[in-house]
Amino acid sequence: MAAPGSAGRLSTGRCPTAALGLPADGVIGAARRALAEAARDYRGLRTAGAEVMSADRAGFAGPRGSEVVRQCGLEAGDRTVVVQLLFPRMLPSASLSEAVVAVSRFARGYRVWEILH
Repeated sequence: MAAPGSAGRLSTGRCPTAALGLPADGVIGAARRALAEAARDYRGLRTAGAEVMSADRAGFAGPRGSEVVRQCGLEAGDRTVVVQLLFPRMLPSASLSEAVVAVSRFARGYRVWEILH
């Protein structure tokens, strides 16, 4: 779910055509990138203290991972990590305190390529 002020570039439905395969520690790298980009991707929210609630390769990420595979295909799904974030300072609002993003590895490193709604 995109939060107010989130970067419009992320919810475009574009697939990560230049994504590279994920290494063994790919889930960790993707989760770190999601945290690092949270303040930029969710402008206007109090993202300080953000936490990763879960991070899994799309094939193991339930409905959100299936959404990536359905939208972009198996190859993109194999190269994507779905990261669920929690913004504790926005609690008790469920809609503002949680976010789910798709992250892949590219030639220049990991990058959030879409906010999953």
